[in-house]
Amino acid sequence: MKETSVVAELGDDWCDVTADRAEDCDLDHLALAAEISTEVHPAHPFFGTALEVIAHRLTNDDVLCRHRATPSRYSILHLTWSHREEIGGCPTIDADGEWRHIIAYENAVDAALSESAPNGAALSGEGRKPEQGPTGQPREEAPRRPS
Repeated sequence: MKETSVVAELGDDWCDVTADRAEDCDLDHLALAAEISTEVHPAHPFFGTALEVIAHRLTNDDVLCRHRATPSRYSILHLTWSHREEIGGCPTIDADGEWRHIIAYENAVDAALSESAPNGAALSGEGRKPEQGPTGQPREEAPRRPS
């Protein structure tokens, strides 16, 4: 099932892994589901829960999932990319609930980033981690030409 219409509500900071535009993304989308099943350990609240990855954030390691047993429930997990079973509260659950809860969480994060900007200027994505490349490392900016 395509999630393009709902994921589009999250903004440009998210890559919809179910959409055609996902082909332009250099992250291995199959690796997302594999990493979730690797990191989620027996003491994690989502252990044994069937999650479907529908999007990932371009600027950090957040992954948006839908719960297969409860299709109206979504969760944002923050992966560590340790490639091993985690301990404690990792991977963290940043947001969980119906779609409106996910949107409210995203709006709250955006509002907090905007409020913390100097002189009230919007941060336009600053305050989040730099965009990640396929290895999970920050992308390097292309060198700028002198003006």
